[in-house]
Amino acid sequence: MPISAALRSTRTYLTAAALTLAAACGAGAALPAAAAAARPVLDAEERALRSQINAYRAARGRAPLRVSAPLTRSAQWLSRDMAAKDYLDHVDSRGRDFDRRIAAFGFRGPTKGENLAGGAPDAAATFAMLKGSASHRRTMLRANLRLIGIGRAYGEGSTLGWYWSTTFGAGARRAGA
Repeated sequence: MPISAALRSTRTYLTAAALTLAAACGAGAALPAAAAAARPVLDAEERALRSQINAYRAARGRAPLRVSAPLTRSAQWLSRDMAAKDYLDHVDSRGRDFDRRIAAFGFRGPTKGENLAGGAPDAAATFAMLKGSASHRRTMLRANLRLIGIGRAYGEGSTLGWYWSTTFGAGARRAGA
């Protein structure tokens, strides 16, 4: 197996292990350092949504968003929670708003935001929904935001089927960004 494939396989395993541990401990519970450091993996549609958001930002003179592990863990947890419990809300089933939830997953940066969408299985339709809302457009285009986390989940028999979460945060500027 080539080294890059082995690394991807290890990363996927560690992400799965961290998610399993998070589910066992309760979402937002303190995780061991190795599990907390595991980088979540975006699926193809989540990557496509990030690309569409970054293209939208670039067309308006904004820097691209980099994937943040804590923001992604928060977004993935919220999407799974909404799909399993059939709701769409910035306040999760544990009563946390997005600011408290993002902090529970380890994001300590300033300036946070969250966009939610439901009903579409693919990035193109989800992006169209987000772009169609003035408040979601404002969040996607905030110049001080540099980081993103994305999650989506399917809830069999739920009202919307697919649930999407995008969480945003400010991060340190990189050279050229």
